[in-house]
Amino acid sequence: MPKLEEVSVPSLEELVLVKMPKLERCSCLSLRELNSCLRVLKIINCIALKVFDLFGNGHKLNIEQKSWLPRIWELIIHNCPLLLVPHPLPSSSIISRISMIGALKFPIMNLRSCGSLAIGEDTEAYVHSEDDEYGSDEDSFEELSDELLALDGKILAFHNLRFLTELIIDYCKSLTSISLKGLSQLVSLETLRIKNCPGLSGFDVPPEHNHEDLTVANYNTLPSLKYLKIWSCGIAWDWLSMILQHAPALTALDLWNCPKLESLRLNYCAALEKLRVSMCRSLGTLDVLQTRSLKLHFCTALEDLSICRAAVCVLEGSQSLRKLRLHDSHYLESLKLHSCTALEELDIRSCTSLCTLEGFQSLGSLRRLYLRDCPGLHSFLEGLPEQDCPRLEFLHISGFSFLATPFCKQLTSLQRLVFCGLDGEKTEEGLTDEQERGLLLLGSLTELEFETYAHLEYLPASLHRLRSLQVLEISFCPSISGLPDLPPSLEELRIFHGSEELEHQSISRASSKLKVKI
Repeated sequence: MPKLEEVSVPSLEELVLVKMPKLERCSCLSLRELNSCLRVLKIINCIALKVFDLFGNGHKLNIEQKSWLPRIWELIIHNCPLLLVPHPLPSSSIISRISMIGALKFPIMNLRSCGSLAIGEDTEAYVHSEDDEYGSDEDSFEELSDELLALDGKILAFHNLRFLTELIIDYCKSLTSISLKGLSQLVSLETLRIKNCPGLSGFDVPPEHNHEDLTVANYNTLPSLKYLKIWSCGIAWDWLSMILQHAPALTALDLWNCPKLESLRLNYCAALEKLRVSMCRSLGTLDVLQTRSLKLHFCTALEDLSICRAAVCVLEGSQSLRKLRLHDSHYLESLKLHSCTALEELDIRSCTSLCTLEGFQSLGSLRRLYLRDCPGLHSFLEGLPEQDCPRLEFLHISGFSFLATPFCKQLTSLQRLVFCGLDGEKTEEGLTDEQERGLLLLGSLTELEFETYAHLEYLPASLHRLRSLQVLEISFCPSISGLPDLPPSLEELRIFHGSEELEHQSISRASSKLKVKI
């Protein structure tokens, strides 16, 4: 019926209007009955259709939102550029299928029975494939304008989407905000993907809340969210944090090309297992409390990175990284540092399986190095060839074995050395002769500390030969009962939680030149 201009329909459960290019008006014999009975509505390629009683634009009786299409479970509108949808979708919680393309002032939308809702232009790829039987004209959609500015209650009836498990927002180029109040109603949502929305800067905060209000623990925004993917969006940390802070089940986070993201602090993401951050060129700080897998690709502004409980760690394009902290990653066996050429501080603690630092020779700018409770790395240092660390000024390490390695011989700029043992660890009573000889090679040393060695009884006898040493600190070493000869350059002696014999002897060494602190 290509020439039909007006049609009047009775009360039906299913209404299909397809390829009626002249159709301008669809009236209802009984609006109330059609509204209450209709279960399937499909309007496709009716390019002139402007008036439809059921949509409230041709009938004196308007239907309120809460009463509109209460039994509808399938709604398809394709290529009806003059037809205005009066209310947000879906109109009921029993909806199983929605496909919207080319409706007036309404975004492309595809809701599938599996609980997945996609909003944005790339949904065309599978929308048409599902409805080819109706002959949708794909070419007519190529010139669609992107009018979606805000995804809020005017577009989506969030309260009818409590069953939704996946939400995809893609290629909404003019989108600037998403309703946080709306998202908070998606209590079953497990996957949220937001891609190619360059104007999206954040979330539309309810007027009764401000940013500080939303940081309280009882505002549980997305209780079921497990996977969050944000690609090519303008979102910043202040707004991203509102989602992350209240997504207690989040296990995977994927960020790519978010140019306004300057920091990322994930201390409260206790369930996080996988983190991938790529091409976020403004990212300067990344703090991760717990993740099994961390992958960073070309975050060229990243300077400060903290990682905890990671089993996989990939750092690529990290030439700007200056501080790297890696803690409690007991399953991590290897760390690649080839690209971390600007690294100044490396802090590795309680990584009991870590045995290799690939690219360690690239760390020519390293100034501060912490190695504590990493037994495999002691063997790694012993196996290094003579390695020049021209700028290393501070070394915090648990164990004396490195003093007998070629690595020690090259620490020509080292000023502060801290030996820190572990509670309950059985250690030697003192340094070996070879280790003492290695200690004497550290001629630039100005501060030396021994901390938490319960079984250490003797300090190096040749301590007085460290001609630049100014500060000596001994803390939590209860078995040390005496002091060797001290270097004449020493200015300060600190004894904390030591034996009474050591404290008395230290006090007796005090002078106008040597200060003693106990």
